Amino acid sequence: NSGHCSVVSMTNQSTFRRYSLLMHTAGQVYFHVKSNSVATIRDVYYEWKKNYIRQCSLEQSVEDLSRLFGVPRAALHLTTTAKGLIAGEVRFTLCDGTLLDIAQAPNGVLVPEGVEGIQAVESSARYILVIEKDATFQKLVEAAFHRTYGPTILITGKGYPDLMTRQLLVRLWRDLRIPVLALMDPDPYGIHIACVYKFGSRKRNEEGLTVPSLALLGVLPTDLTSLALPPSTLLPLEPRDYGLLATLAAHKDIAEHPQWLEQIKEQQKCGMKAEIQNLVHIRPDYLTAEYLPAKIRQGAWLE
Repeated sequence: NSGHCSVVSMTNQSTFRRYSLLMHTAGQVYFHVKSNSVATIRDVYYEWKKNYIRQCSLEQSVEDLSRLFGVPRAALHLTTTAKGLIAGEVRFTLCDGTLLDIAQAPNGVLVPEGVEGIQAVESSARYILVIEKDATFQKLVEAAFHRTYGPTILITGKGYPDLMTRQLLVRLWRDLRIPVLALMDPDPYGIHIACVYKFGSRKRNEEGLTVPSLALLGVLPTDLTSLALPPSTLLPLEPRDYGLLATLAAHKDIAEHPQWLEQIKEQQKCGMKAEIQNLVHIRPDYLTAEYLPAKIRQGAWLE
């Protein structure tokens, strides 16, 4: 029904293998739920590498079980290992009473594992800045941007975000009710990553993983002309870039956000892309001292 059911044929090697892996993963889930223990997906993969061959096969099985049972992945007692980073003015009180004060870590910390283990969130931040790349995150941390133009919370998924980074962002958004702004590269993949945070990914059950109010702060495709970047820093779009832009333009959620759609069409029209790091060619501190402060001060973001 509605594409959510799969037929398993014992004579079809592909579907039978998927079913076999699903049953094996269900056994792992049963063991950890019954023993009230938690394992990382990476640990299970290496323990049963001969069965799964690739880690993505195990991740697919976990996703299938989550949908089959109608429960969040955390309820299966198999967790991912966080890759995201967080910095800034926020404190977490864990269920065991431990206080995790992110502000005391000047360079930021890994996203805490297990959002369900957070009892309370406290912050005086004015907004949350979601950053596409680790390099940009580090640049803002080094410039103490989260203190100078804040207080604010900085968070990055280091590219396409992992589950824990997205879960934590949603928790921050729900508890703090402050603006969530996205800082991405002015290229098709930057726009796509922002869409994953805002609308979700079509690859998984997205309940509790999206921030519908997330706004696109920059760097925008429409900024490329006004920024007057050196021509050598602009790259022509490749065929796969045009393909991704076409897919995004046809996305039903983006159709309801004309300002986002305008950015996609502008990139298709100009045929060029760039990276946030290119702003150093204007001035080494242009991003942190001029571009971002002006954008935030003017409220120049796209809902």
